[in-house]
Amino acid sequence: MYRSGWVLPLTVAVAFGQTTGGLKREGYYWVQTLSGNLSLPKSGRLKLTTRGRAVVRGEDRENVAFVLTKRAKTRTEEEARLAFERYTIKTKSVGEWAYLIVVAPDSNHPSPELQVKVPRSLKQVIIENQGGAVEGYNLDGTVGADTSGGQIVLDKIGGNASARSGGGDIQLGWIGGSVRCLSGGGSIRVERVDGEAWLESAGGEIFIREARAPVRASTAGNIQVEKATHSVVAKSAGGLIEVRQAGGPVIAETGGGSIQIGSTSNVRCESGAGPIRLRDVTGALRASTSLGTILASLTADGKLEDSVLNTGSGDIIVTIPSNLAVRVWAQTDPACSGGRVVSDFSEIRVRKETLPCSAPVIAEGALNGGGPLLRVSAAGGSVYLRRQK
Repeated sequence: MYRSGWVLPLTVAVAFGQTTGGLKREGYYWVQTLSGNLSLPKSGRLKLTTRGRAVVRGEDRENVAFVLTKRAKTRTEEEARLAFERYTIKTKSVGEWAYLIVVAPDSNHPSPELQVKVPRSLKQVIIENQGGAVEGYNLDGTVGADTSGGQIVLDKIGGNASARSGGGDIQLGWIGGSVRCLSGGGSIRVERVDGEAWLESAGGEIFIREARAPVRASTAGNIQVEKATHSVVAKSAGGLIEVRQAGGPVIAETGGGSIQIGSTSNVRCESGAGPIRLRDVTGALRASTSLGTILASLTADGKLEDSVLNTGSGDIIVTIPSNLAVRVWAQTDPACSGGRVVSDFSEIRVRKETLPCSAPVIAEGALNGGGPLLRVSAAGGSVYLRRQK
């Protein structure tokens, strides 16, 4: 049955099954609870608005049950009782939507804590927090969490999830749908997401253990992706970027940190001032750094395409499988400046016209009959072409 109209319980609201508990002392604080329930369709939608820690858990149940815990640091029980009377809960049901709003005074007392149990099958749950942590667990539908500064934790969410914090950390366990996260400065950690992921932080680290759809991550800090089955786009203002394994193309850009990419096809990465390492890569490779060494390990399991490796100041070391068909063109600074090309392959030779000390060192050659072109350019360093053992 749907309820309509606003209810403002101060003590007991029998129509909604709400009960105000007695006061008790816990350490320095007086504590009082307010419990109640709210009817709505099992497949309906719920919106919570509160201040302080809020925890929502999905269960096999018919209605919404909540417990609000209030705390006050006062000298007497009467002072605590007067403080608690300023806390109210508004409840309302309209169609398939149910609303629960906690009104808490802006005072020196600790923020209240709201525990809510809901039908697991709800289509949608929205949690808005004016200043506190938000947690959501075991929900089949879509979940939205928004807090002005607290931590957000979501796990075992069957649908899409969105999380926005003014500065707190965001931690996601398993999310069955897509994910959108935004933090004003906290870290973002995702254990597993089955849908697309958009993750953005103004400065915190971003970590993804497993992503089963495309990933876009942006922050001023470090970004780490352990396993992605599709594409990855990672951009950092100055932190490290590491993608250990990806099933699709990888784009990585950082203003000053290092980049490490492994086990993927098609890579485009750029660092303003940091080393780049590509491990077991294939496809089209584009790697550039203004300052730092580039290490690239190619694989013969996939098809290499035309690729470019370039550093403005540093060495480039490329490990090439002995059976890989490829054409190599390499260039360094003049020999009198310390530039040189060192190759384990007799087919790759230094051009004779580059022998004068003042001329750039250029080497080229074809392996296994030739194939895609690999262009390697190292300014302020040397190029090493190593045979994979």
